[in-house]
Amino acid sequence: MENKDKNDDRYLKAKKRFEKVKAFYVHLLIYFSIILTIVFINFKLTPEDHWFWYSVIGAGIPLLIHGLKVFLFNAKWEERKTKDILEKEDDKQK
Repeated sequence: MENKDKNDDRYLKAKKRFEKVKAFYVHLLIYFSIILTIVFINFKLTPEDHWFWYSVIGAGIPLLIHGLKVFLFNAKWEERKTKDILEKEDDKQK
């Protein structure tokens, strides 16, 4: 019974991780689609002024944060920090 619970827990964690990675790739796809459209419009209407960089940077910052959250500060990091916080709370109560 305990083995089944562990497998279910591992499956749920893996599914949650997959959903986060999938959401990032959807975000990435939308970003590039929109940026390519903006670059096309910029070069079509005002090729002498490269104002598309504002969109590249403005939309790129949230994408970068999303990527860092998914790949750098992933579930293992969250679990470690949660464990650290709980241990500190236990130490305060003693």
